[in-house]
Amino acid sequence: MAKFSIFSRANKVVSKKITDFIYEYLSKANNKSAPYKNKFRNLARHLTDFHERTGLPIEIDSFTESVASEFVEHLKSKNLMLPTVSSIFSNLVTSLRRASNLGFHVVSGYENINIKQEDSCAIYLTVAELEKINAINNLSKEARACRDRFLVGCFTALRISDYRAISVEENFIGDFIHIKTRKTGEPVIIPIHPIIRDILSRNNNTIPKIPSQQAFGSTIKRVCKKAGITESVLWERTVGKKIVRKRIPKYRLVSSHTARRSGATNMYLAGIPTARIMLLTGHKTESAFFKYIRIRKEENAKILLEHDFFKKKSTH
Repeated sequence: MAKFSIFSRANKVVSKKITDFIYEYLSKANNKSAPYKNKFRNLARHLTDFHERTGLPIEIDSFTESVASEFVEHLKSKNLMLPTVSSIFSNLVTSLRRASNLGFHVVSGYENINIKQEDSCAIYLTVAELEKINAINNLSKEARACRDRFLVGCFTALRISDYRAISVEENFIGDFIHIKTRKTGEPVIIPIHPIIRDILSRNNNTIPKIPSQQAFGSTIKRVCKKAGITESVLWERTVGKKIVRKRIPKYRLVSSHTARRSGATNMYLAGIPTARIMLLTGHKTESAFFKYIRIRKEENAKILLEHDFFKKKSTH
């Protein structure tokens, strides 16, 4: 049989371990980033471990619904969080579809696997909390840069890839921020919030660059702790096959993505129409958008209490 190139369509049915396919693909994928390659190497390691522990096959054409389901259960048995299990399995799906596109025979059983999505414990920061963060003094140069970039994200609802790269010279025109988002290529125009003007004012009309993206998440947590964002919140996750619940300080749940969630949620709470916010966030459907909105039941009840429906007495 002629040697098969993974970059050309096969003329015959070819059997190959999915792990070998993954490593061959990565060896030639020069345009892929190191983090991208690492997540597929991680997948290959989990698949190898799965094969060694269960004896089940991991050929490209072996992933029936039964085998795919056993792989998911194997991941859960390693006490991985459910979002991690979902992410690893998603990478397997990507690899199998890639193999199918390149001519390998792939059974469709894996497509029947649906990993339950749990409600995220992701939080948002209120405008009052963001004002506290903005008012902090005595921060290091790196912490100030991370704080200011984070606040730009909080008052634009942009992704970190965008609010990390934004600059006054390229993106600020009059009262608006003009940016072509990196993930979707969609151009958006965002009004400049007063807190962003504060940032410009204290930085000589610039936004300081983040020295290290790797340290961004831990730095923002420290900044939020210093701002007093220490309220105890319920953290709940499926870890392995168990549901783990505990209360932790709110600042520990803050991440780079909290900025985008905070922006969308605070705009929504301020009464800005959903359709207008979606023009900034890039969500195509309201169902996708509302997954971003983080309002606790207590907050929702307080908002409803001010609604006319709960104030006016019926005349009938």
